[in-house]
Amino acid sequence: MYANVIVDAHGVGGTFTYGIPTDIEGAVKPGICVAVSFSNREHVGYVLSLTDVPPEVSKLKYISGVIPDAQRLPGELLSLACFLSDYYIVPLPQAVRAMVPEAMSGSVATVVRLLDAGKASPGSPKQLKVVEALSDLGGEADLDLLRKKAKTDDFGVALRQLRQRKAVEVVRTLDLPKARPKIVQGVRPTFTSAEVNPARAPKQARILEELLETGEVRQAELLRKTQSSSSPLRSLLAKGLAEKTAIRLQRRPFGNYQQTKPCLRLTEEQEQALALIENTPSERPRIVLVHGVTASGKTEIYLHSIESVLRQRRTALILVPEVALTTHMLERYASRLGDQVAVLHSRLSFGERYDECKRIENGEASVVIGPRSAVFAPLSNLGLVVIDEEHEPSFKQENTPRYDARKLAEERAVREGASVILGSATPSVESYYRAVSGDIALATLTRRVDNRPMPTVRIIDQRVEFEQGRRYVLSEPLRDGIAERLKRREQVLLFINRRGYASFLLCRSCGYVPKCPNCDVAYTYHLGPRTLRCHHCNTITRAPGTCPNCGDARIRQFGIGTQKVEEEVRQVFPDARPLRMDHDTTLRKGTYASILKAFHEGEANILVGTQMIAKGFDFPNVTLVGVINADTALHIPDFRSSERTFQILAQVSGRAGRGESPGEVIIQTFSPDHYAITAASNHDYLGFYNREIEHRRELSYPPFSRLVNVISSDPIDGTAEGRIQTFASEFLRRLEQSGAELQDFIDVLGPAPAPQAKLKGLYRWHMCIRDRGSSGLHGLLRDVLSSLPHSVAGGIVLDVDPVTML
Repeated sequence: MYANVIVDAHGVGGTFTYGIPTDIEGAVKPGICVAVSFSNREHVGYVLSLTDVPPEVSKLKYISGVIPDAQRLPGELLSLACFLSDYYIVPLPQAVRAMVPEAMSGSVATVVRLLDAGKASPGSPKQLKVVEALSDLGGEADLDLLRKKAKTDDFGVALRQLRQRKAVEVVRTLDLPKARPKIVQGVRPTFTSAEVNPARAPKQARILEELLETGEVRQAELLRKTQSSSSPLRSLLAKGLAEKTAIRLQRRPFGNYQQTKPCLRLTEEQEQALALIENTPSERPRIVLVHGVTASGKTEIYLHSIESVLRQRRTALILVPEVALTTHMLERYASRLGDQVAVLHSRLSFGERYDECKRIENGEASVVIGPRSAVFAPLSNLGLVVIDEEHEPSFKQENTPRYDARKLAEERAVREGASVILGSATPSVESYYRAVSGDIALATLTRRVDNRPMPTVRIIDQRVEFEQGRRYVLSEPLRDGIAERLKRREQVLLFINRRGYASFLLCRSCGYVPKCPNCDVAYTYHLGPRTLRCHHCNTITRAPGTCPNCGDARIRQFGIGTQKVEEEVRQVFPDARPLRMDHDTTLRKGTYASILKAFHEGEANILVGTQMIAKGFDFPNVTLVGVINADTALHIPDFRSSERTFQILAQVSGRAGRGESPGEVIIQTFSPDHYAITAASNHDYLGFYNREIEHRRELSYPPFSRLVNVISSDPIDGTAEGRIQTFASEFLRRLEQSGAELQDFIDVLGPAPAPQAKLKGLYRWHMCIRDRGSSGLHGLLRDVLSSLPHSVAGGIVLDVDPVTML
């Protein structure tokens, strides 16, 4: 029997066939992590399949061993990895790395474990030396460390003999210290209550009483509870009244969850949506778009659907747009579903992720919540996938492999017979087009829960404000609105989608603007440390006091960021209690949750933030939302800029008036007549959609085409350009040879410098391929890549279905 193993070896990986040693033949199965030799080094690999066909090689290599501590890839995920590789045109090892990044990036460690020291041969001093050294090292040690400690000739022979005698075992493991179970020392009683005699040894008796009450307990916790030293415990162990144990700790990111909230009664619209989800015909993909206005109770529909799936003994996956939302949403789901909920995201430690994955694999957790990477959660018997805020572009991975978690989630659900709920108050144009075209089902929620009114919206024309000399960060109507809310002890959200203090510095004498040398974009000015920071590559430099170009002192800040808004709030409303939420204030673990908690509990009455505050939150006491500048995303050179503007305005507006008091939104803009802004102010999704879909139809943009953005990046501008020109020439040559079935449907735009022409020290060129309905583009792209030399193909990135063209 042979195994086809996926190996990722510094970009030279692929799928290779290995022999299976007889002693591990029963353990080698598809999805198992193994150690294999590749390029004279041991690497981590995953078994893709087994075969009886021997490889055509002169010398067969064998699997070195199984890595039992690594995450297993069930058949469903292996199949999904193959789809990811095929659809996004990336090597299979890159697809697997996206699923199990810790395992595929880890190195292999060989560990020796002591099983039974008594089985070593008494007549072999070398065996006894190895056993003694292993005991001194705690019964488990790295192979090289044990070899040094044993200090014996023929170490390998002695170790082999000990393995044959079952005195030790040699295992492969990942060289990630925390990606394995966390074991601590425990104690358990071996006595009855009759053996406790407080008068004879009161300290020992106190320990015995605690053991009798709790049973097995962590040693450190036992000594803390009984306020004892280790001396009386040692005496009890020596008397045989207690014994040491090994306790496996669960590293839970947010502790244990308790079921505290009951199931809520649904409205008529919610009942209709739930019925549509549960009664979608099984012969077609069960995908339902739930389009509901903000605060219409979409989450309650998700919860009812999840509870229905759990009653069928199936599992559920909930995808949210970003890590920051996971904590907030976790509290809502865990309060209803209890300890069945697990969380997966990139900010977990290795140990926390390992334990959460084990809970999922073992069936202890049936519901997983997390951002895009959670689509790879090792759930079995999947019954439901919920994609909350499905319109968010953050579901698309920015780095290779550039997968879209929404696409993968739907593909996974179809393959596993699960239902999919796409939920949003502002669905993506593509999703809504699918719904009205009949490709997926549509459920609509037109009213807020308890028939609460939508907030009123006022548009402040900043052109008029500036003409009349009122050049304030907070316009007069917004100032008045804030003052009124503070007077009524209500809360305010202020939204500006730019962090920092000012957008840029500019010399009024010569026009010089300091730019990041790595990205060729203007630095953002940060007030506290008076620094300039690039928000693309995080380069930081001190802000100059005079112009570096001409020496003039008239260098000033222009534009507005969250720091500037917070400063303005403190100046205008000295008695207010503002908080700021952006990337800078939420870097440390736990700060995001603490800011939300403080605002929710009324410790602050004004929250200033970026798009982090615009979605998913329910603050009943927020009655005013102020949008400082609605034009931030409107004029970006991207065909989705109008859609993004509408979505962010509609979403942040939806934070107002979710409690008993009505809400108001004040939008400051220099483009008050733009259809994205007027539609958002009228809560008119259909009005926006009808205008936008005609614009897309005229220009053949998605959903009327599929796009592939081909990107070439290099530290040398000419190399980046030359590489993509070579790619473009080969692509066009093959396209001309392909015939009308491809030529009539495919357009090529470019090559040209990318809108962000330099990023993180790399010059960027791109070309856009637009496919209006062919079925052969993927095959053509694969053929082009395989025909080019590695020096060209290795520097080309294919962004399939891009969410931004920047």
